[in-house]
Amino acid sequence: MILTGLRSEVTYEYEGMLLDKTYVFTPNHFSYFDIVSVNTQMPFFFSFMAKKELANIPLFKIFFRTIDLPVDRKTKKGAIRAYYLANKKLNSGISLLNFPEGGIGPQVPEMRNFKMGPFKLAIEHQVEIVPITIADNWKRLPSGEFIPPGTPGKMRLHIHRPISTENLKPGDEVALAEKVYRIIDSKFKEMNKL
Repeated sequence: MILTGLRSEVTYEYEGMLLDKTYVFTPNHFSYFDIVSVNTQMPFFFSFMAKKELANIPLFKIFFRTIDLPVDRKTKKGAIRAYYLANKKLNSGISLLNFPEGGIGPQVPEMRNFKMGPFKLAIEHQVEIVPITIADNWKRLPSGEFIPPGTPGKMRLHIHRPISTENLKPGDEVALAEKVYRIIDSKFKEMNKL
């Protein structure tokens, strides 16, 4: 990152987050640089859930050979397996990170609708959801292009206050996802002056 002129900036809304606590992290997703950001700019240990096709990209292959969960979204069996593995990680106290948009959409910098998986998991395991706003990667590496018209510069990451799932039950994931969406969207627009 340093050699390419990328400057990391991380801010926390709440300084009391614990490195050994289990969370479900949910960042917005506008660029393949987002994967680099969350894996290099966050001090937390987590397993990363993402589409299995990323395992074919040399830069990301190492993540899927170690601690991460490739998701085969094309088959029901693949989705069930990913959900089983995610449950296993949370049961063992390992945090998860999942891009709830499910991929980079064509309307960047507008977020896609969130998928319910990470919110269901957080409620089921009664772990806190941590929204994350990734502010600049859509300018650094636009739309996931590998030969980008992008530029060096800041890679700002804003880690929001954890949201409790205590007392939430199955069916509450929709309201929880909507709340997280509003938090990320509002901060993204503020940071980009949109």
